[in-house]
Amino acid sequence: MRWVCGLCAVAALILLGCVEENPALTPSTTVSPSPVPEAAVAIVNETTVKVRWKPSPSENSPAFKEYYLVLTEIGAQTVVRRLSVTQRQPEYLLTLGGLRPGVLYGLDIWVRFADNSLSPVPRTLLFAAAPQYTELAGQPIRLYEQAADPSLPNGLNFNIGGLPAVLDRNAVQQWDICFEIVGDTARIGPAADGRFWKSAWGEGRPATALLGSNTIPDVTALDEVWVTSLLDTVAGLLRPVMLEVPQQLPSGKGLVFFVWRATDATWAKVLIKPGPDGRLIQGSAPNRYVELAFSYQKESGVASALPSRRAYAPDKPGRVGFEK
Repeated sequence: MRWVCGLCAVAALILLGCVEENPALTPSTTVSPSPVPEAAVAIVNETTVKVRWKPSPSENSPAFKEYYLVLTEIGAQTVVRRLSVTQRQPEYLLTLGGLRPGVLYGLDIWVRFADNSLSPVPRTLLFAAAPQYTELAGQPIRLYEQAADPSLPNGLNFNIGGLPAVLDRNAVQQWDICFEIVGDTARIGPAADGRFWKSAWGEGRPATALLGSNTIPDVTALDEVWVTSLLDTVAGLLRPVMLEVPQQLPSGKGLVFFVWRATDATWAKVLIKPGPDGRLIQGSAPNRYVELAFSYQKESGVASALPSRRAYAPDKPGRVGFEK
């Protein structure tokens, strides 16, 4: 039995030409078609992700029928949704809503043919939706330079009592990342490497958060960051060092970097947002600041996307790769 998807009570699902179906089909392979060549996932919020994939070469076969998708909760090994995508597109885009926060899901994307046979290998994505924050307590998320008014926040903690918070210098020991401008150089990252904040943080104290060496430029929103593989592959080398922040990117857009919280093995993606004039460093001395948005995965050791189920190790931080 089939029905056309739209505003469905079960989940928010947006894609022209897709149908949700029951019951499951048993994969069979009477032909040897090509699998879906590439797929990626972007985290929208704690209950929603976007998935995209490129057309399979199998679409050139007269026997090609559709794409068959199976969404599974990995921990429970329970199939929660089955979908068919029928209408051909230059690139396929699907929004999956109604997900449970912090739960790891696997999405298998198969090619299905007219005789209901499936491609021998699906494209598999693993992901856990994560909360995204663009403001805290109804205010923009801003970190100010060290010379700013003492009442203004200089640091950010991703999880204090279950919620993130911006903190002033009186709470320096609780910062995960902070902001400073020394001379002509603006930097953001763990205070353990801050030129100004290091002594206040405590010489020799291990950083609570590590920054990835890779960044993604020219981003205006976090859901533009599409991931295809494990988080620390995408993030690059994790180090207790601060990231230099340019005054402005040539594109006038924002800059994304990755943070791994060593205290609880959780991940964050942080966007430095540009101001109306395209500058990343906003305001005037001595109250210059960066404005942030971030996605934070509260579940320990759960990266936002993984390439295959075999690669997932729940007791270790994930490894990630990214694609703009």
